[in-house]
Amino acid sequence: MATGDVVGVIYAINPTATAYATPDSRPGGSSPAEAVPVWDFDDTTDEYIDVYGVLATNYSGGGLTVALYWSATSATSGAVVWRAAIRRIADDADDVDASQTYDFNSVTATTASASGEVDYTTITFTSGADMDSLAAGEQFILRLTRDADNGSDTMTGDAELHAVVVRET
Repeated sequence: MATGDVVGVIYAINPTATAYATPDSRPGGSSPAEAVPVWDFDDTTDEYIDVYGVLATNYSGGGLTVALYWSATSATSGAVVWRAAIRRIADDADDVDASQTYDFNSVTATTASASGEVDYTTITFTSGADMDSLAAGEQFILRLTRDADNGSDTMTGDAELHAVVVRET
């Protein structure tokens, strides 16, 4: 595969057992109105979701870029600190019942100028330990959080996550 190609096949998004973002929908402006599905991340508490996927078998071994498509519930200014970490689930080697330490990469993203306007934000991972040595054809968990207690996270109200795309860097 080439740089920029989509390599993460996402098959489920689940809240974590505790401190989780909540599923919601944002009404669209059409008639009848769409119900745009989003995950709401609070502005005062770190909340998480787990994105389950498989890395494409033709992934060529570069780094990964995780694109987050998000909007603000009501804010028109401020910044959100997004964090992402990858957990590799290798064939016949990793026990999903075992404890995992997630090593997060982060980005500070500026709120779009209008409530509901979608912002595209990316977090990059270099090949190797930075992405838990994830390899082609392997299952993974991508853990996402809004780092609400970070001093650089200044946006009030929920951040609404619309979509996640995993590309080769």
